[in-house]
Amino acid sequence: MLPENRVAVRAVRSVYRSVVAGKRPGATPLVLHGPPGTGKSHLSASLARRLSTSPNGVTVRVVSAGDVSRSPEESLTDDELTDCDLLALEDVQQLSEHKTDAACDLLDRRTARRRATVVTAHAGPSQLANLPHRLTSRLSAGLVVQLGPLTPSSRRSILAEAATAKKVRLTDEALDWLSEQVTGGGVRATLGLLQNLAQVASAFPGPLTRADVQQTLAETGQPTSAPNDISRIVERVAAAFGVSEKELLGPSRLRSVLQSRQVAMYLARELMELSLPRLGAAFGRDHTTVLHACRKVETALTEDTELAKRVRDLRAVLA
Repeated sequence: MLPENRVAVRAVRSVYRSVVAGKRPGATPLVLHGPPGTGKSHLSASLARRLSTSPNGVTVRVVSAGDVSRSPEESLTDDELTDCDLLALEDVQQLSEHKTDAACDLLDRRTARRRATVVTAHAGPSQLANLPHRLTSRLSAGLVVQLGPLTPSSRRSILAEAATAKKVRLTDEALDWLSEQVTGGGVRATLGLLQNLAQVASAFPGPLTRADVQQTLAETGQPTSAPNDISRIVERVAAAFGVSEKELLGPSRLRSVLQSRQVAMYLARELMELSLPRLGAAFGRDHTTVLHACRKVETALTEDTELAKRVRDLRAVLA
């Protein structure tokens, strides 16, 4: 068990035991929050998967807040969502304004029926500025657990385990070096460093040295430093929106440029462990501009399916 998610793992295990035993869960909902790649969705999905295969006839529903907000066919008033033994509501920050009342009512009904609910979000309830207090107060009333970025030690443990599973032999020095590369700390980014190595490891007779790893990653274009620095995010977002990096960072108020700038700020805040003032300085703006941009994008993601897809694609590339 990694130290960064020890509390979250224990909370998830407690929910599992309560549901299997047919008992009322403790504090509900359980809210798992943290930046992308910290493992919150992995824990939620693992809980749902284990319960759905338990022999007790447990009923499980997994719902994406983004999908619910974008699809008129999706509803939070479904009786199955009220009565299922476990409801996992993913990425609650993507819930659109017109769905928040239904979400509040759903949480109230599930609490009254003693049903377990797990919610994931990229930030704690008090920081979800796009959601109304009526909803965030219900989330705060449960058990709120933050998952932080992985330390080099934890990244090393994950890499060592994954390398063994993929049959990639590494020297200790190579493993130490790899574990220091992903300073963003995400699980996906950490494991992503092994993808190209797994394809070429069979060609090496012995364990890969640090030099072997550096050369392989350089030849395949795999980043060998923190992948989500500001310049990389700006580069990717500018290309996706068809504007230049100079325009994105400049004063232009053209709609396409303004939106690309706001998306870059939103993704930078999501993917990097930086304060609002530091992000503002990186973009040549003050921190209130960054906060406004993030809120604008969060709202737009629930209303604009094309923008939501574009941001999802960018997040996948940058994660």
